[in-house]
This record gives sequence, C-alpha cells and structure tokens, in this order.
Amino acid sequence: MDDNVTKTLEDMRSYFEETTAELLMMREMDNLEMYRMLTDLGKELEGLSAEEKTEENFVYGCISNVYIADDFRDGRVYYRGVSDAHVVRGYLAVLINAMSGLTPEDVVTGTREAVEKFARETDLKASLTPNRANAFGNIYKLMVEKASKHA
Repeated sequence: MDDNVTKTLEDMRSYFEETTAELLMMREMDNLEMYRMLTDLGKELEGLSAEEKTEENFVYGCISNVYIADDFRDGRVYYRGVSDAHVVRGYLAVLINAMSGLTPEDVVTGTREAVEKFARETDLKASLTPNRANAFGNIYKLMVEKASKHA
C-alpha cells in the first residue's frame, strides 16, 4: 500500500464495495477461500516496530494482540498496524487500506456508515467468532479516536 495516497470518502466506499464483492465471491466458492483472501491481504501489512507496540496503539477488547499506529501528513491520516491472528490481520488490512489517506474529519464523520455496511454485507458476525467480530469494531474505534486527535 502506498503511504502517500490521498483519498476521498468516495474512494473509501468504492474500496469497501469492491472488497465486499470479492469476499462474497470467495465465500460462495468456499468459506476457506474467503479466509485465504483475508490472510493474503493481511500479509501485505508492513507491521510495526517494537517501539510502536505501545499501550496507546494497542486495540483493547481483542483476544489477539492488535496494534495500530498513525501518521499525520499533509492534512491526512495514514495507518499502519499488525495483529498476531491471521484473519484479524486481514480485516485490519481492509480497514487500513480503506481509511488511510483520508482527512481526519472524513474518518471521524464520514466512515461509520460504510464500515458498518461492509461488516453487515460480509456478515462478519457469522463468519468470525464473536471475539474476532468485536475486534473489527474495536480496530475501527481506535482508528477514529486516533483521527479525532488530528481533526
């Protein structure tokens, strides 16, 4: 993922729609294919340095260890993250890919509906354990909190 890409809310919505379609197509073939796709997306994450794995970057409420760091450049917020669970790392990658490059104001006020629609249409709660489904919401919540500090 290019760290300097700027995005609009429409770009974010399009990314979620395309990813939703791909995940649902994979699920129709076989649920395992959907998980493979998520795992592959997660492999694209750069990860974080040991110094970035701080309490401030830790996502609470997940059974796996998830960390999200943010950078603020040129009026845009860019996220990086890591998880020790493969599927959660995939969902983390989806959120990072969708929301990195937005303005903090867009993250805070304009992303909730698209994120909820993605979760609903991909049926996160049915395809993940309850704790992993909660991780998705907790990751999103921390991303919004981080953006609000720059808004």
